[in-house]
Amino acid sequence: MKKPQRSHRSDPAVNVTKLLIPLLGDDVAPRFDLAPEALIAVIHSESGLIEDRTIILPEASAESLCHLILAEKVDTVVCCGIEDEYYQYLIWKKLKVIDSVMGPYVRVLDKAMKGTLSSGDNLLGSRTSSKK
Repeated sequence: MKKPQRSHRSDPAVNVTKLLIPLLGDDVAPRFDLAPEALIAVIHSESGLIEDRTIILPEASAESLCHLILAEKVDTVVCCGIEDEYYQYLIWKKLKVIDSVMGPYVRVLDKAMKGTLSSGDNLLGSRTSSKK
């Protein structure tokens, strides 16, 4: 699977979004509170991905992830399952939460960069399997 390409263009007048995806391996973590790592991506509205990095969390917990989200000044959280308490907290903090998203993070990130990602998207069906 090909990872979206980074762009090195920077134009401060264009919209930039910081996005966080809780990860379990190469997929969006099935549960927000059990993610061992998270991807933080900075997306430029015209030129696409300008930065991405993966952070290994010291412990899998919703509180630690919420702290990271606020400390990193994330704009949008893309996740699969999230407890209503944390969903409401993030919404209250004026973040955009796109939940119930399943699939490889690369495809999720690509769709987010195109602006076509929405809650409930299942991108698992388009995965190619090496098992027979």
